[in-house]
Amino acid sequence: MAYKALMLKELKGHDKRISHTLNVVERALELGEMYHANLPALEVAALLHDITKYYTKEAHLSLIKDIDLVRDYHVDLYHPISAYYYAKNLGINDETILEAIKYHMWGKIDMRLETMILVVSDYCEPSRTFKTAQDVYDLAKTDLIQAYLLAVKSTINHLIEDNKTPHPDQIKVYNYYKGGNKC
Repeated sequence: MAYKALMLKELKGHDKRISHTLNVVERALELGEMYHANLPALEVAALLHDITKYYTKEAHLSLIKDIDLVRDYHVDLYHPISAYYYAKNLGINDETILEAIKYHMWGKIDMRLETMILVVSDYCEPSRTFKTAQDVYDLAKTDLIQAYLLAVKSTINHLIEDNKTPHPDQIKVYNYYKGGNKC
């Protein structure tokens, strides 16, 4: 299937998101090659990770169907889960792709390498201009887990500075990998 064309169609009118997605693909493939990841799976996951980003709450829930999956989530956090179901509805059943899409915002305990690469790539894709994005990218070239930890910690700190509560799973996953666990 032509996933790039599908992404372009779904994100039509959102040029910055299209650019972001293409940059995530570029960065994910670069890091994926360095870490010997499954590049075809990584490419599909990167192309589809934000495909439902601009859906309404109702459109997200029509894909997700089970409100319990997102009960503790702000609507801004629905898109990884709805994108996961979108991909499943396309007939994608590769768990590497599906996991990377579903957990691309902060990963999960015992995540696959491709998921961690997508989280890091989403954070430090080439159009990200904040300093920590460059720091994460530089670190990712030598230590993917430390780059991941920096990205997640920075996101948590940013949420706290904005008087927003990080999702409990963000903290759990961060602490899991900070404790020396590997993907």
